[in-house]
Amino acid sequence: MTTTTVTTTPVSSHTKDDRTGMNTRLRVSGMLKVKKNEASTSTMVEDTTTTGSEEGEEKHRNTLLWWATLCVISMFNMAVWLYSYRTLSLAFVELDDAGDGQQHYYYSYQQSHLVLSGIYVFVCAYRSFLPRIDLERYCLWDTPLSSIFLGRSAATVAEICFAGQMALFLHRLGTVHDHPYSIYLSYVLVPAITMAQCFCWCGVITLNHLYHAIEESIWAIGALFVAVEMGSLVLYHPENQYLCKIGLLGCVMCLSFFWFMITVDVPMYLHRWQEGLMETSVVKMNVGMTFTRIALPPRPCRMTSMDGGRDALRRRVVTKSWDVWKEETVWLTGYFSSAVWLSLLFIHLPVVS
Repeated sequence: MTTTTVTTTPVSSHTKDDRTGMNTRLRVSGMLKVKKNEASTSTMVEDTTTTGSEEGEEKHRNTLLWWATLCVISMFNMAVWLYSYRTLSLAFVELDDAGDGQQHYYYSYQQSHLVLSGIYVFVCAYRSFLPRIDLERYCLWDTPLSSIFLGRSAATVAEICFAGQMALFLHRLGTVHDHPYSIYLSYVLVPAITMAQCFCWCGVITLNHLYHAIEESIWAIGALFVAVEMGSLVLYHPENQYLCKIGLLGCVMCLSFFWFMITVDVPMYLHRWQEGLMETSVVKMNVGMTFTRIALPPRPCRMTSMDGGRDALRRRVVTKSWDVWKEETVWLTGYFSSAVWLSLLFIHLPVVS
């Protein structure tokens, strides 16, 4: 293994002032240590800008504390899923002996949720143990399992499974309570989220945050439609108190998610996209070799599909700096906790009182 030290071109103080508040994660800043594994042609870039200082060590502690919290949450989530698997397996054995057709259908519905939830729970645990920031190629630990390409592939499958759980729940709800809007929405939800994943991959490969903003907008619009559907249960079935409670709770949760997306998540990605447009340089990488900084007129930092795919597969920037991770902690913590809990809840949530 060979080690190469790369230092970027210094930026004048006037330029720094003009770029106050600019997201610097798309630039190679400070001193970077590039390690090349000649056998696998993979490249790891280790951030060493804050090492050796007390302030840097304090920031590292904050990051590691947050990471430890994610790990504890993930272990709890996996334990709950395993308990659900054990419980439903025993119940299904008893059901086969009883021969109750109606209950057999219901447990088949639960088993579908169990499989989809299992994929989602364990992928979220994997992403918690080895967190990444996809577009910027940041990761917390230097391991091949921290590959951006591998993590994004697993996340794509998991998020489609989660959308499948939502669709399964809505279809079951509409069928049992004769609510056709729920059934229609269930048919649209999975294709919409699949399209969102395509936009996400475009962003990861081309390094263009606009695609991520579009992806999150699709999630937000989907949540709004689900909120309307859940709210309509209260209006059309006021005599069913159980259904009204589910509808009201689901409506509030989806509206909260929608509000978070349009006020925090989507604006964050749009802001990063605008910062990319303001950049006066582009960082290009010869995959497996080193970095080259090329001065160009103002344009976004982008890659071609081929180069971006190889870059996502082979490059990772290892850093424990809290300055890098703190902006991601809010949505990552909520995603790996509350979203997983909802997935687990679908396994046991009855649609009939």
